[in-house]
Amino acid sequence: MGLTIYDIAKRAGVSASTVSRVINARPGIKKSTREKVERILRESNFSVSEAARGLVNQTSRMIGILVSDIRNQHHTEGAYMIEQHFRKKGYCSLLLNAGDTDEGRAESIKILSSRRVEAAVLIGSVFQSDAVRKAIEDYMPSIPVVFQNGFFDLQNVSSAIADEFSGTADAVRYLHKTGRRHIAYINSNDTPSNRKKVAGYEKAVRELGLGSIICIAEDTAEGSAETTEKLISSHPETDAIIYAVDLLAVGGARRLLDLGKRVPEDVAIIGTDNSPFSTISNPRLSTIDTKLYELSATCSSILEKAIENPSYTEHVVVKPSLVLRETT
Repeated sequence: MGLTIYDIAKRAGVSASTVSRVINARPGIKKSTREKVERILRESNFSVSEAARGLVNQTSRMIGILVSDIRNQHHTEGAYMIEQHFRKKGYCSLLLNAGDTDEGRAESIKILSSRRVEAAVLIGSVFQSDAVRKAIEDYMPSIPVVFQNGFFDLQNVSSAIADEFSGTADAVRYLHKTGRRHIAYINSNDTPSNRKKVAGYEKAVRELGLGSIICIAEDTAEGSAETTEKLISSHPETDAIIYAVDLLAVGGARRLLDLGKRVPEDVAIIGTDNSPFSTISNPRLSTIDTKLYELSATCSSILEKAIENPSYTEHVVVKPSLVLRETT
């Protein structure tokens, strides 16, 4: 059985309340006494029971983080950044794989509530549904929530959103400026985020007087490769392709090369997210940087403020930028 604060107090020759005040970084303790207690705590490998502390302080020191699919590298990278930020602040993070249905995602909200998390982060626009909104209203009406790349008009929900509409539109304009006149778009899952990308693409090609070519691919590199081949077969004039995510662009680029197309001489390619795929692919991928680090840092900052002041909310829009590499 582990040591208690009474054991530590006995060794230090102080009261249990003094040990408690040292552990909780409370003021009013002499420097020499604090240093002595801290030394004994270290030497004894004393571990604070956060569950017991929570019962006393009515806090769990726990952050809930929801992702729809932990296999999505982009989302889990964002979760990692947020988890690391709050670990340094003394919080434990509970990461849940919420699944691919609205019902499952709503159930995950209920689970976080039952675990008494102090705050929650939703990562990915797929959480933007009526079912998830209602679950927040029912189970987390006063708990601070930050939505990364999504929005709910609720008094306790903040957001940090990448302006993917303008990011995609800017990519089209860049390709047009470099002489491309037959620019296609390959999308995957129907999410609020992807809808904004498609809308940005359509607005830009319309303004430039270009034709719109939109294809839907399975959300895999191989699925994108097959869709890219069909695109080139049906629209051989295509001289540029924008992909909804980098993984699709990598699969598409590989198939274009297999078909004897030169990248970027014959077909220019731009992905989305500026993920690790973009730098390890050959050729290295031009991509729309949706500023994952900035989004995650913003979410962490907002949530930290909201934990201190539960009435605090903030809504931030982050502007993407175009990263040019070997495929354009």
